[in-house]
Amino acid sequence: MLRLENISYSYNNQEILDNINYNFESGKIYSIVGESGIGKSTLLSVMSGLEYKQSGKIFLHDQEVTNFEIYRKKMSYVFQSYNLISYLNPIENINIALDIHRKKVTQETLLSSLERLNLHGTTLEEPCSTLSGGQQQRVAIARALALDTEIIIADEPTGNLDRQNSENVMSIFESLKKEDKCIIMVTHDNSLNKKADVVMTIQNKQLVELK
Repeated sequence: MLRLENISYSYNNQEILDNINYNFESGKIYSIVGESGIGKSTLLSVMSGLEYKQSGKIFLHDQEVTNFEIYRKKMSYVFQSYNLISYLNPIENINIALDIHRKKVTQETLLSSLERLNLHGTTLEEPCSTLSGGQQQRVAIARALALDTEIIIADEPTGNLDRQNSENVMSIFESLKKEDKCIIMVTHDNSLNKKADVVMTIQNKQLVELK
C-alpha cells in the first residue's frame, strides 16, 4: 500500500534517516518504538509528506507520489501536540479538517466519531483550549476517524490518556484494521505494542522489525 524507497533525511547537517526501504500493508497496525531522538516522529512526518525527504521515493498503491499536496489529503495524522485550533470547539475543528480534505460527512457521522472517543454533550460546545489534554487528544483522534482515510498516522496517540481511554483507542484501531485501514503509530505504550501486527524501531538510522 505505502512503500518507502531509499528514503533519507537530514536536519542541520545531521543525518537522521538513511536509505530506508519498507512496504506498509493495508489491514495492519504498525508500531514504531524506541528512545527519544532516534527519528521516530521525523519518519512519520516524512512518510506523511509533512516534512520533505532529501532523497528517495514514496509510492502509494504502486504509484510514485509527486504531488504532496494531494498525497497529504489521502491520510489522516494524529499529532502528539493535537494540532487543534484552540478557540474552536471539537466539531468546528473537525469540520475545518473535512473542508481541507474536501470531504463531506453527515452530522450523524461526525458526532459518531466523537462518541466513539467518549466525547459528547456540552464538551462539544467548549473551545478546545478549555478541554483537558486527554480530551484534546481524543478530539484529534476523532478528527482522524471522521476523515475516513486509508492510512492513519499517529504520534503517541494515547500519551495523555488514562488506561480505559487507551484501551478504547486501541479497540478502535483494531476495528479500523478490519476495515482494511493501515495504522502506523509511534508509541511508548506497551499495551498498544502487544496488539500491533508489526513492532519496529530505528537502529543506525534504519527501520528494523522487532516483531
